Amino acid sequence: MTNQTWQTVGKIILFGLGFLALTRLISEIAWLLARPIYQSLRSFDTDGSFLSISLHHIWQGLFAFVTILLLARMFRISLTEFGFNLNDWRYSVRLVLQFSLFWFFVQGVMGFLMVSSGGQSAFLAFFNFPLTTWNLGGFFAFQILLSGTSEEILFRALVMTPLLVYGKRAGLADKPVALLAAGIATLIFMLAHINIAFNPLRVTHFNLLQQLATLGFGIFYAFLFLRTRSILGPILAHNLLNVVVSTVGLILILVFG
Repeated sequence: MTNQTWQTVGKIILFGLGFLALTRLISEIAWLLARPIYQSLRSFDTDGSFLSISLHHIWQGLFAFVTILLLARMFRISLTEFGFNLNDWRYSVRLVLQFSLFWFFVQGVMGFLMVSSGGQSAFLAFFNFPLTTWNLGGFFAFQILLSGTSEEILFRALVMTPLLVYGKRAGLADKPVALLAAGIATLIFMLAHINIAFNPLRVTHFNLLQQLATLGFGIFYAFLFLRTRSILGPILAHNLLNVVVSTVGLILILVFG
């Protein structure tokens, strides 16, 4: 590659670091705004099973979308380019259903093996609230409606689109730009699932299995976004796969206790 190409790649990586900070900032602000609302509405979710995280994802999605609007205006990028379209929706639905069915089988086998070897605690931690109809209804409503919707606007539309557009305008070939954008978005997505406290600085949550799943899912969501240039597929996949993972975990808890 030429020096100019390397400079373009370096700039894309630097932009990626900026988006890492931006997505983290959006998420933290969303938590700050969600907490007081949750406290005032806590009677609807006394066990903390769905309301707090739902409010967080609503704020997060709104802030991500507003940021997209600003970037669209500043750099003359259409909302269609950001993925707000229905391109190849039949392809997306078909592939998402196929992959989700495949993952239901994989997750079921892996979960059974974990439970058989005494790993029930991993699933019990996932449902750290009483398994009432209200709690489960709210929890699964969050998973199917908000989890992927908010996060795909943030991690795929907001992060990948500017990197793809910049690389193309700088004259970089489509394939390396796509790989860079997908890799950066997936890495940011993985880091978002690691909880960090800043006073003092420490990691408060890290789960290797979760990181491996996030890596695989992140690659799949990025592939869908690149293949269709729409966030519809990634949103459907993210929401449905979260439901699949949650459903398998719940079945294992109910069966094996």
